[in-house]
Amino acid sequence: MKPTVEAYTVAMPWYEPQGFRQLWELAHDRDQMPSDYETWHRNAVAVMNAWLARGRALEIVTIKPAEFLGWLEAAGLPNTADTRRKYVELRAGSHCHDVA
Repeated sequence: MKPTVEAYTVAMPWYEPQGFRQLWELAHDRDQMPSDYETWHRNAVAVMNAWLARGRALEIVTIKPAEFLGWLEAAGLPNTADTRRKYVELRAGSHCHDVA
């Protein structure tokens, strides 16, 4: 059976410049994240290019502060890399098998 594009799709979290700082300030693991958008963006583009070079399709999921923080509050979860990954997986849909 030939693999479909869904089998190669990676969900990738994305931040907008205006929301990045707020999400960073409220992150429980911010010591493990770049503190400025430009550094995060440069790193994210490098990761994106690496996935694309491997032949993977990307689904970009923008993490918007109000929606994400509301989801965290409703679920009683902290703002960590694990919960950001889970949020992106849920938003991306069932066809994404990996999260960048």
